[in-house]
Amino acid sequence: RYCNFVSRIFRVMKGKSLKDYFGKARKEKWALAQFNVSCAEQLQGVVEAGAETKSPLLIGTSEGDANFFTPSLAVDLVAFWRKETGLPIFLNFDHGKSFEVLERAAKAGYDALHFDGSKLPLEENINIAKRIVVLARKHRISVVEGEFSEVPGGHSDLHDEVAPVLTGQDYTDPQEALDFVKKSGVDSLAIMVGTLHGIFKTTQPLNIQRLQEISERGIEFLVLHGGSGTPGQELRAAIQKGVVKINVSTDLRVAFTNTLKETLRENPAEIAPYNLLPKSVAAVKQVALTWIAVVGSASKI
Repeated sequence: RYCNFVSRIFRVMKGKSLKDYFGKARKEKWALAQFNVSCAEQLQGVVEAGAETKSPLLIGTSEGDANFFTPSLAVDLVAFWRKETGLPIFLNFDHGKSFEVLERAAKAGYDALHFDGSKLPLEENINIAKRIVVLARKHRISVVEGEFSEVPGGHSDLHDEVAPVLTGQDYTDPQEALDFVKKSGVDSLAIMVGTLHGIFKTTQPLNIQRLQEISERGIEFLVLHGGSGTPGQELRAAIQKGVVKINVSTDLRVAFTNTLKETLRENPAEIAPYNLLPKSVAAVKQVALTWIAVVGSASKI
Protein backbone atom coordinates (compact mmCIF):
# COMPACT_ATOMS: atom_id res chain seq x y z
CA ARG A 1 0.00 0.00 0.00
CA TYR A 2 3.03 2.31 -0.35
CA CYS A 3 1.60 3.95 -3.49
CA ASN A 4 -1.70 4.66 -1.73
CA PHE A 5 0.16 6.19 1.18
CA VAL A 6 2.27 8.43 -1.08
CA SER A 7 -0.82 9.45 -3.07
CA ARG A 8 -2.61 10.49 0.11
CA ILE A 9 0.38 12.50 1.37
CA PHE A 10 0.64 14.23 -2.00
CA ARG A 11 -3.02 15.28 -1.90
CA VAL A 12 -2.64 16.63 1.62
CA MET A 13 0.49 18.60 0.69
CA LYS A 14 -1.32 20.08 -2.31
CA GLY A 15 -4.26 21.17 -0.11
CA LYS A 16 -6.59 18.56 -1.59
CA SER A 17 -7.53 16.48 1.42
CA LEU A 18 -11.15 15.63 2.10
CA LYS A 19 -11.07 17.97 5.09
CA ASP A 20 -9.98 20.78 2.77
CA TYR A 21 -12.96 20.11 0.52
CA PHE A 22 -15.30 20.06 3.52
CA GLY A 23 -13.94 23.46 4.53
CA LYS A 24 -14.41 24.80 1.01
CA ALA A 25 -17.96 23.39 0.88
CA ARG A 26 -18.95 24.94 4.19
CA LYS A 27 -17.56 28.34 3.23
CA GLU A 28 -19.19 28.33 -0.21
CA LYS A 29 -22.50 26.71 0.90
CA TRP A 30 -22.43 23.49 -1.10
CA ALA A 31 -21.88 19.87 -0.07
CA LEU A 32 -20.43 16.57 -1.17
CA ALA A 33 -22.77 13.69 -1.86
CA GLN A 34 -21.26 10.49 -0.48
CA PHE A 35 -22.12 7.86 -3.05
CA ASN A 36 -22.19 4.41 -1.43
CA VAL A 37 -21.31 1.65 -3.87
CA SER A 38 -21.14 -2.14 -3.68
CA CYS A 39 -19.48 -3.03 -6.97
CA ALA A 40 -17.16 -1.73 -9.68
CA GLU A 41 -20.04 -0.94 -12.04
CA GLN A 42 -21.77 1.36 -9.56
CA LEU A 43 -18.46 3.10 -8.98
CA GLN A 44 -17.98 3.53 -12.73
CA GLY A 45 -21.36 5.23 -13.10
CA VAL A 46 -20.60 7.67 -10.28
CA VAL A 47 -17.16 8.48 -11.68
CA GLU A 48 -18.60 9.14 -15.14
CA ALA A 49 -20.98 11.66 -13.54
CA GLY A 50 -18.14 13.32 -11.66
CA ALA A 51 -16.01 13.57 -14.80
CA GLU A 52 -18.87 15.11 -16.77
CA THR A 53 -19.60 17.74 -14.12
CA LYS A 54 -16.05 18.30 -12.84
CA SER A 55 -17.21 17.49 -9.33
CA PRO A 56 -15.05 16.20 -6.49
CA LEU A 57 -16.33 12.79 -5.44
CA LEU A 58 -16.72 10.99 -2.14
CA ILE A 59 -17.27 7.25 -2.41
CA GLY A 60 -18.53 5.20 0.52
CA THR A 61 -18.52 1.50 1.32
CA SER A 62 -20.12 0.01 4.42
CA GLU A 63 -19.46 -3.11 6.46
CA GLY A 64 -22.10 -4.89 4.39
CA ASP A 65 -20.45 -3.79 1.16
CA ALA A 66 -17.04 -4.85 2.48
CA ASN A 67 -18.12 -8.48 2.67
CA PHE A 68 -18.26 -8.45 -1.14
CA PHE A 69 -16.52 -5.28 -2.28
CA THR A 70 -13.48 -5.64 -0.07
CA PRO A 71 -11.62 -2.62 1.35
CA SER A 72 -8.46 -3.40 -0.65
CA LEU A 73 -10.44 -3.74 -3.87
CA ALA A 74 -12.33 -0.50 -3.21
CA VAL A 75 -9.08 1.37 -2.52
CA ASP A 76 -7.41 0.05 -5.67
CA LEU A 77 -10.38 0.83 -7.92
CA VAL A 78 -10.72 4.36 -6.54
CA ALA A 79 -6.97 4.85 -7.08
CA PHE A 80 -7.40 3.69 -10.68
CA TRP A 81 -10.22 6.14 -11.37
CA ARG A 82 -8.36 8.95 -9.61
CA LYS A 83 -5.41 8.42 -11.95
CA GLU A 84 -7.59 7.83 -15.02
CA THR A 85 -9.73 10.97 -14.60
CA GLY A 86 -7.58 13.35 -12.57
CA LEU A 87 -10.58 13.91 -10.28
CA PRO A 88 -10.24 14.33 -6.53
CA ILE A 89 -11.95 11.11 -5.46
CA PHE A 90 -12.04 10.20 -1.78
CA LEU A 91 -13.05 6.93 -0.12
CA ASN A 92 -14.88 6.70 3.20
CA PHE A 93 -15.61 3.57 5.23
CA ASP A 94 -19.26 4.07 6.20
CA HIS A 95 -20.94 2.86 9.41
CA GLY A 96 -17.96 0.99 10.80
CA LYS A 97 -19.21 -0.55 14.04
CA SER A 98 -15.88 -1.43 15.68
CA PHE A 99 -12.30 -0.30 16.02
CA GLU A 100 -11.06 -3.48 14.34
CA VAL A 101 -13.15 -2.98 11.20
CA LEU A 102 -12.02 0.61 10.81
CA GLU A 103 -8.41 -0.33 11.48
CA ARG A 104 -8.62 -2.70 8.51
CA ALA A 105 -9.97 0.12 6.35
CA ALA A 106 -7.27 2.52 7.51
CA LYS A 107 -4.53 0.03 6.70
CA ALA A 108 -6.09 -0.63 3.28
CA GLY A 109 -5.78 3.05 2.38
CA TYR A 110 -9.15 4.73 2.99
CA ASP A 111 -9.26 8.54 3.08
CA ALA A 112 -11.93 8.81 5.78
CA LEU A 113 -13.52 6.69 8.52
CA HIS A 114 -17.03 6.76 9.95
CA PHE A 115 -17.48 5.18 13.36
CA ASP A 116 -21.12 4.45 14.10
CA GLY A 117 -21.35 3.91 17.83
CA SER A 118 -25.00 4.95 18.04
CA LYS A 119 -26.07 1.63 19.58
CA LEU A 120 -23.39 1.79 22.28
CA PRO A 121 -23.51 3.53 25.65
CA LEU A 122 -22.37 7.12 25.12
CA GLU A 123 -19.11 6.87 27.08
CA GLU A 124 -18.10 3.69 25.27
CA ASN A 125 -18.90 5.36 21.96
CA ILE A 126 -16.71 8.34 22.86
CA ASN A 127 -13.81 6.18 24.05
CA ILE A 128 -13.73 4.10 20.86
CA ALA A 129 -14.10 7.21 18.71
CA LYS A 130 -11.06 8.72 20.44
CA ARG A 131 -9.01 5.63 19.59
CA ILE A 132 -10.15 5.82 15.97
CA VAL A 133 -9.09 9.47 15.77
CA VAL A 134 -5.60 8.45 16.93
CA LEU A 135 -5.61 5.63 14.37
CA ALA A 136 -6.64 8.04 11.61
CA ARG A 137 -3.89 10.52 12.37
CA LYS A 138 -1.34 7.69 12.32
CA HIS A 139 -2.47 6.84 8.79
CA ARG A 140 -2.69 10.48 7.64
CA ILE A 141 -6.49 10.28 7.36
CA SER A 142 -7.97 13.76 7.54
CA VAL A 143 -11.61 13.04 8.47
CA VAL A 144 -13.14 10.86 11.18
CA GLU A 145 -16.92 10.98 11.40
CA GLY A 146 -18.74 10.18 14.62
CA GLU A 147 -22.35 9.28 15.34
CA PHE A 148 -24.31 8.93 18.57
CA SER A 149 -27.93 9.61 17.55
CA GLU A 150 -29.13 6.81 15.30
CA VAL A 151 -30.78 7.50 11.94
CA PRO A 152 -33.72 5.06 11.67
CA GLY A 153 -34.85 3.10 8.62
CA GLY A 154 -32.82 0.78 6.46
CA HIS A 155 -35.46 -1.72 5.31
CA SER A 156 -37.48 0.19 2.73
CA ASP A 157 -35.63 -0.10 -0.56
CA LEU A 158 -38.87 -0.98 -2.39
CA HIS A 159 -40.77 2.15 -1.23
CA ASP A 160 -43.45 0.01 0.45
CA GLU A 161 -43.23 1.18 4.06
CA VAL A 162 -44.68 4.15 5.91
CA ALA A 163 -41.96 6.26 7.51
CA PRO A 164 -41.70 6.18 11.31
CA VAL A 165 -43.20 9.20 13.05
CA LEU A 166 -40.42 11.24 14.62
CA THR A 167 -40.64 13.16 17.88
CA GLY A 168 -38.39 15.67 19.58
CA GLN A 169 -36.51 12.89 21.35
CA ASP A 170 -35.47 11.36 18.02
CA TYR A 171 -33.52 14.42 16.93
CA THR A 172 -29.91 15.14 17.87
CA ASP A 173 -29.60 17.30 20.96
CA PRO A 174 -27.43 20.37 20.14
CA GLN A 175 -25.49 20.45 23.41
CA GLU A 176 -24.94 16.69 23.40
CA ALA A 177 -23.61 17.05 19.85
CA LEU A 178 -21.08 19.66 20.92
CA ASP A 179 -20.02 17.66 23.97
CA PHE A 180 -19.57 14.52 21.87
CA VAL A 181 -17.35 16.28 19.33
CA LYS A 182 -15.23 17.92 22.03
CA LYS A 183 -14.72 14.71 24.01
CA SER A 184 -14.15 12.36 21.07
CA GLY A 185 -12.14 14.66 18.81
CA VAL A 186 -14.02 13.61 15.65
CA ASP A 187 -13.87 15.93 12.65
CA SER A 188 -17.47 15.56 11.48
CA LEU A 189 -20.71 14.47 13.09
CA ALA A 190 -23.64 12.54 11.64
CA ILE A 191 -26.78 14.14 13.03
CA MET A 192 -30.43 13.17 13.10
CA VAL A 193 -32.79 15.95 11.99
CA GLY A 194 -35.32 13.93 9.99
CA THR A 195 -33.57 12.01 7.21
CA LEU A 196 -34.10 8.24 7.12
CA HIS A 197 -32.15 5.32 5.72
CA GLY A 198 -34.09 4.04 2.72
CA ILE A 199 -37.07 5.40 0.76
CA PHE A 200 -40.55 5.44 2.27
CA LYS A 201 -44.11 6.06 1.07
CA THR A 202 -44.37 9.04 3.39
CA THR A 203 -41.88 11.72 4.44
CA GLN A 204 -41.55 14.13 7.31
CA PRO A 205 -39.98 17.57 6.78
CA LEU A 206 -36.44 18.04 8.01
CA ASN A 207 -36.20 19.84 11.33
CA ILE A 208 -34.24 22.81 10.01
CA GLN A 209 -34.67 24.66 13.31
CA ARG A 210 -32.92 21.84 15.19
CA LEU A 211 -30.20 21.80 12.54
CA GLN A 212 -29.75 25.55 13.02
CA GLU A 213 -29.38 25.05 16.78
CA ILE A 214 -26.74 22.35 16.26
CA SER A 215 -24.87 24.49 13.74
CA GLU A 216 -24.81 27.45 16.12
CA ARG A 217 -22.81 25.36 18.60
CA GLY A 218 -19.83 25.74 16.29
CA ILE A 219 -19.40 22.12 15.17
CA GLU A 220 -17.24 22.37 12.08
CA PHE A 221 -18.65 19.69 9.76
CA LEU A 222 -22.18 18.29 9.88
CA VAL A 223 -23.34 15.18 7.99
CA LEU A 224 -26.76 13.85 6.98
CA HIS A 225 -27.29 10.14 6.39
CA GLY A 226 -30.28 8.85 4.43
CA GLY A 227 -30.36 11.39 1.63
CA SER A 228 -32.41 9.15 -0.68
CA GLY A 229 -36.08 10.10 -0.64
CA THR A 230 -35.50 13.53 0.94
CA PRO A 231 -36.71 16.48 -1.17
CA GLY A 232 -33.90 18.44 -2.78
CA GLN A 233 -35.13 21.81 -1.54
CA GLU A 234 -34.97 20.60 2.06
CA LEU A 235 -31.44 19.30 1.58
CA ARG A 236 -30.36 22.60 0.04
CA ALA A 237 -31.79 24.38 3.09
CA ALA A 238 -29.74 22.02 5.30
CA ILE A 239 -26.60 22.83 3.32
CA GLN A 240 -27.20 26.53 3.97
CA LYS A 241 -27.15 25.71 7.70
CA GLY A 242 -23.75 24.00 7.56
CA VAL A 243 -24.20 20.43 6.26
CA VAL A 244 -21.18 19.48 4.12
CA LYS A 245 -21.92 15.82 3.35
CA ILE A 246 -25.11 13.97 2.43
CA ASN A 247 -25.04 10.18 2.08
CA VAL A 248 -26.74 8.52 -0.89
CA SER A 249 -27.13 4.75 -1.15
CA THR A 250 -30.68 3.53 -1.80
CA ASP A 251 -31.17 5.71 -4.89
CA LEU A 252 -28.08 4.13 -6.48
CA ARG A 253 -29.09 0.59 -5.54
CA VAL A 254 -32.60 1.00 -6.92
CA ALA A 255 -31.34 2.49 -10.19
CA PHE A 256 -28.70 -0.20 -10.69
CA THR A 257 -30.80 -3.20 -9.71
CA ASN A 258 -34.09 -2.24 -11.33
CA THR A 259 -32.33 -1.42 -14.59
CA LEU A 260 -30.50 -4.74 -14.52
CA LYS A 261 -33.76 -6.62 -13.90
CA GLU A 262 -35.35 -4.85 -16.85
CA THR A 263 -32.36 -5.62 -19.07
CA LEU A 264 -32.52 -9.30 -18.13
CA ARG A 265 -36.25 -9.44 -18.87
CA GLU A 266 -35.72 -7.85 -22.27
CA ASN A 267 -32.73 -10.05 -23.12
CA PRO A 268 -33.41 -13.47 -21.54
CA ALA A 269 -30.90 -15.28 -23.78
CA GLU A 270 -28.03 -12.84 -23.19
CA ILE A 271 -25.18 -14.10 -20.99
CA ALA A 272 -22.37 -11.55 -21.64
CA PRO A 273 -22.03 -9.12 -18.72
CA TYR A 274 -20.64 -6.45 -21.06
CA ASN A 275 -24.00 -6.46 -22.83
CA LEU A 276 -26.09 -6.63 -19.66
CA LEU A 277 -24.41 -4.07 -17.41
CA PRO A 278 -23.94 -0.83 -19.43
CA LYS A 279 -27.56 0.31 -18.93
CA SER A 280 -27.19 -0.14 -15.17
CA VAL A 281 -23.97 1.89 -15.21
CA ALA A 282 -25.80 4.61 -17.17
CA ALA A 283 -28.70 4.56 -14.69
CA VAL A 284 -26.33 5.07 -11.77
CA LYS A 285 -24.64 7.90 -13.65
CA GLN A 286 -27.97 9.68 -14.09
CA VAL A 287 -28.77 9.38 -10.38
CA ALA A 288 -25.31 10.70 -9.50
CA LEU A 289 -25.77 13.64 -11.90
CA THR A 290 -29.03 14.51 -10.16
CA TRP A 291 -27.40 14.42 -6.76
CA ILE A 292 -24.40 16.49 -7.84
CA ALA A 293 -26.91 19.12 -8.96
CA VAL A 294 -28.78 18.91 -5.63
CA VAL A 295 -25.68 19.41 -3.47
CA GLY A 296 -24.06 21.92 -5.82
CA SER A 297 -20.65 20.24 -6.16
CA ALA A 298 -20.26 20.63 -9.94
CA SER A 299 -17.15 22.56 -11.01
CA LYS A 300 -15.87 22.67 -7.40
CA ILE A 301 -12.55 20.90 -8.01
